[in-house]
Amino acid sequence: MAELPEAFRDMHVDSSGHGDAHVLGIWKVHQEEIIFDFMHKAQVVLWDAGIAPEAVTFKVQNMKSGIARDIINESHQDYSALVVGRTGVGKIEEISMGSVASKLVETISHIPLIVVGESSESKKIMIAFERSKGSMGAVENVGALLDPAECEIMFCHVIRPLAVQQLSTKEVFTQKQEGDWIAANQRRIVPVIDEAKRHLLKAGFFEERISSKILTYQKSRAAAIAKAAADGGYDTIVLGRRGFTAAGEFNIGRVSRKILHFAFRPALWYAS
Repeated sequence: MAELPEAFRDMHVDSSGHGDAHVLGIWKVHQEEIIFDFMHKAQVVLWDAGIAPEAVTFKVQNMKSGIARDIINESHQDYSALVVGRTGVGKIEEISMGSVASKLVETISHIPLIVVGESSESKKIMIAFERSKGSMGAVENVGALLDPAECEIMFCHVIRPLAVQQLSTKEVFTQKQEGDWIAANQRRIVPVIDEAKRHLLKAGFFEERISSKILTYQKSRAAAIAKAAADGGYDTIVLGRRGFTAAGEFNIGRVSRKILHFAFRPALWYAS
């Protein structure tokens, strides 16, 4: 909760000695009323969904280091997951969740992070899958946190062509080379997907509700995943936090970072 209007922070002005201290006091009381009313409405949503009242608490604190940083610090207090909205909420104009969500995606790696989009459902789940520790971590998160009786799961893997970064019109790779490349990658990923499916079966998911799709000759993996999710009506896209490139392992893979800007309707679940 901000102690001062955004304009004060922009101009590096504090409230001490300000002639409108009374007005600022009224502003702060108004902000508190809005926030506490919002928190109570959020509690009611969870109570109505069947969560026990004593299991739902809320915490309001004055902003210390910044919204994103304060949330990150709080997230280390023994939570199992962090959920954040993609955009700001209603009358709480002091909070711009778009920038906060982006910062959290870049930083949070110790617990699953779920960025909620336009859809509030979570029954059709797409797992953006690749041959990495991050993808298997995503599968483990899904197996641990979702209700098998409620969910339909689809593994989606994207294979880009060899010439995806070709800058000239001159053909560098032949059609046969491209075809061999696609076929070889399909052979490599199928056993890994099968292993991931077995993990979900052990977790109680139903075989008939688990499927897979391999998209080939796609220039952008993030765009292809977002389109496949939209076409299939998937409510949630689950992604691994870590990706592997020629430069090594990064805190968040390039696809996981880019998809925040492609997929607006589904929730984006960044697995730990």
